[in-house]
Amino acid sequence: MTTQKSDSGIIRRVNKTGRLFTIVLLIFMLINMLLMYAFQYRYYQFTTDINQVAALMPVVSEDIPGAVWEVITGRLPFPECKAYEMLDDVESTLDRFHTTGTEDTDLLVVRRSVKTIRSYVNQIESNIMNRVSIIENQTLLTDLWDVGSLTSDMLGDYLNKRVEIAEKESQRGWIFFFCCCVAEAVLWAVMTHISHTANRNLATYIENQIKQLESFAGHLAGGKMNIRAPDLQTTELQPLTDSLNTMAVQLESLMNQSRIEQENLKKSELRTLQAQITPHFLYNTLDAIIWQAEAKNSEEVIRITRALSDFYRISLNSGEEWITVAQEKRHLEGYLAIQKVRYRDILDYSVQIDPAIEDKIILKLLLQPLVENALYHGVKQRRGVGTIRVMGKQEGENLYFCVQDNGSGMPPERLEEIREALKNNQVQIASETEGGSGFGLKNVNLRIRLYYPKNEGLTIESDSNGTRVSFWVPMMLKGKEDHV
Repeated sequence: MTTQKSDSGIIRRVNKTGRLFTIVLLIFMLINMLLMYAFQYRYYQFTTDINQVAALMPVVSEDIPGAVWEVITGRLPFPECKAYEMLDDVESTLDRFHTTGTEDTDLLVVRRSVKTIRSYVNQIESNIMNRVSIIENQTLLTDLWDVGSLTSDMLGDYLNKRVEIAEKESQRGWIFFFCCCVAEAVLWAVMTHISHTANRNLATYIENQIKQLESFAGHLAGGKMNIRAPDLQTTELQPLTDSLNTMAVQLESLMNQSRIEQENLKKSELRTLQAQITPHFLYNTLDAIIWQAEAKNSEEVIRITRALSDFYRISLNSGEEWITVAQEKRHLEGYLAIQKVRYRDILDYSVQIDPAIEDKIILKLLLQPLVENALYHGVKQRRGVGTIRVMGKQEGENLYFCVQDNGSGMPPERLEEIREALKNNQVQIASETEGGSGFGLKNVNLRIRLYYPKNEGLTIESDSNGTRVSFWVPMMLKGKEDHV
């Protein structure tokens, strides 16, 4: 019961003080609004005209003659110089000026000068259309410069007059502003005196409880998600306390969930990587080894077996995600060597990776899935010899890789569909092997964007001459892969 009375007292005192402040401020605001409206509107007219005049001066003296000069010298065709558009803007701006007294005469002269400028522009345009000599156009351009400069000077005179009037308005405004400041100071002094006594006890009462909430918020911001807000006795603060506690519980739960999801995601990525080791690829390779062995081609058997061993050794890599570029290259060459035995004369390839980057670290198995995609969707779909070209080099602080084939490419609508799918990670785009789905473009794209957060993933270009898939990753040395 005591707490409820205290709570009611807080509300009552706050409401009473708020009503007092509101009434006094409304009266003061109404008086100030009535007094300031006329001055502000008048001053706005002056400042608007001044800014517009200042903007017109370089247009008539520099921009329009400069645009015509670009036409005369042959750098631009006349329609692109926009001289008439600038003249239309100047005339429409002059028509909007607010003037009084002798200022109307000044603007009348300026308008006539602008019409003179327009006549020069018309004459130059006519000369250009009639192929009149450039010397005559240069003479007209000189006159145009002179009239533009004179018009700018007249605008400057008009600007000076408006500035003088604005200064007088400003002086009156400062006097009015000073009076308002004095009145405001007196008003705030009275209001401060009235409210100080009423609010002092109220502020003291809630200060300690607010500090407790501040301390809790500081611990929460520091990462202590298991902390909870204190149980305050003030009813008005209790919903805030409950909300903060709920937020702390949810943040703790979300952080734990995010950590679990990241771990599961990495495990899923590893399983996806290992899934590329399809039995069909192994069966076909072993068949090729048996066939070479029966033909007593021992050197070919050794070469294929070594390539197969390197392929699986690097694919598994003891569960590690990061390998050197040299290892990635050896893994790719092993895969291509095996496929070369299978496809013989219909497959040709080259791997051109700069030796200078072979000691750099990258995420493993980025190139082989792209080559697999090029093989099954590019080389196998064409008649005759298909070529796959793999290239890797350093570009600035990044490593650039590209896989290109000379297949028949893909239609523009299919290319756009694949690009959109990779961008939004919406559909599965995988290379199809004899046993089902291979690793796929989407999976490579996802892994690049997962492990290199600032990367946009794969870039795909395709036409009738083939398909080109490329990407870049930051250049890293051994031991730096956790800081991508």
